[in-house]
Amino acid sequence: MKTILIAHNYTESSFSFMSYYLARDLTRAGNSVVFISHNPFFNKPFKENIGEGELSVYSWPTVNRPVKFKDALWFAKLYWRYRPTVLISHFVNVNITTIVSKILSLGKIKTFPYYHTLSTQIQQDVSSSSLKRNFKKYRKKLLYKWFADQVICPSDLAKEDLEYYFGCTKGVKVVNPMKDRFNGKSTLNSDSIVVSYLGRLEPSKGVIDLIHAFLVYKEKFKTSKIILNIAGSGSQHNQIEELIGNDVKINFVGALTYNEIDKYLNESHYTIIPSKFDNLPTVGLESMMNQTPLLISNTTGLSTELEEGIDCFKFNPTKEEMVLLFERVENSAENQYEMGIKARKTFVEKFGVETYSAMMKKIIERK
Repeated sequence: MKTILIAHNYTESSFSFMSYYLARDLTRAGNSVVFISHNPFFNKPFKENIGEGELSVYSWPTVNRPVKFKDALWFAKLYWRYRPTVLISHFVNVNITTIVSKILSLGKIKTFPYYHTLSTQIQQDVSSSSLKRNFKKYRKKLLYKWFADQVICPSDLAKEDLEYYFGCTKGVKVVNPMKDRFNGKSTLNSDSIVVSYLGRLEPSKGVIDLIHAFLVYKEKFKTSKIILNIAGSGSQHNQIEELIGNDVKINFVGALTYNEIDKYLNESHYTIIPSKFDNLPTVGLESMMNQTPLLISNTTGLSTELEEGIDCFKFNPTKEEMVLLFERVENSAENQYEMGIKARKTFVEKFGVETYSAMMKKIIERK
C-alpha cells in the first residue's frame, strides 16, 4: 500500500474529474490517498473509506492561490502527517507541493508535476515584462531539473514544448481523459451547417482570424448554409463583439456555464478549434464525447491523436486555410454523421477515465 498525494480540484466537473476519479480508483485499490483541492474549497477536511483504502480530502488554508510562505508551512505540516511516497500535482499547486515534498523527503518521494499550458500560449496571451517572464522560466526550469521525477504532458506537443523551452527531457505523455456524459445525439437541422467555437477569447486561440475567414467565405459564397457560433469569454470579447456586428450568420453567445456546454456542442454539426498554439483543448474531448466531429488546427496537441478525414478535418490556422476549410465542410455535408460516429469512437478508445487511471498506475509503480 502506498500513500499518494494529489493536488488538483476535487470535483466531477470538467476535466478535473480525471483527478477525482484517479484518487478514488487508487483508494479502491488499497492505497491511502490525500487530496488537496484548490477549487472547490472545503472549509473542513473529510475522510472516506473506499474499498480497502482511505481517502482524505483537504483544501489549502486560503481560497486564494497557494503561493505564500504560510501555504508552504501548512503543506509541510500535512506532509509530515502523512509522509506520502508519490505526489501528482496540477497548475497552481505544483510549485509548493513539488519543492517542499522533495526537500522534506530528502529526495525519496516520487513527484509528477503536470505541464498543462504551452509556453507559446503564455507568451502570446499573458502581458508581462521580459524580466518577469525570464524569472518564472528559470524558476520552473530549476523545479523540473531538481524536484521532478517525471513531468506529465497531455500531448506530444507538450513534451516537445517542455524540452524546447525548459531543456527538460523528463516528459511522459498521458492524454487527459474526460468523464463520459453522452446521452445521445440531437437531431440536427439539415437546412444549415452549424460550426461552433467554445473556449477562451485570447490571442493564441485564433478566434479573430476565424471570424475574418468566415466573413470572407460568406462574401464569396452568399448562399452558404454555414452558421458560426462563438461562445466564451476573455480579453478579446469586445473586439469580437464589434467585429461580428449585426451579422445574422454569426451567433455570439458569450460565456457558457458548465451545464450548458454539452447542449451547445451536441446541437452543432462541427466544433472548430482554430488555435495558433494549444496543448490538448478540453473542448475537443467534450465535442467528440458528444458525437460532434472536430475542425482542428494542426498546431494543437490533440490533432496528432486524430485521423484526418475520418474523425476530423485538420487545417493550418491561417485565414486562407480556414476559408478553404469552410468550403470543404460545405462540400462534405453528407459525411458529417459518419464523422461524428468515428469521433465518438476515438473518444471512447483514447480518452476514457479508466484508460487514464490505468496509465497513471503504471507510471506510479515504475522503479
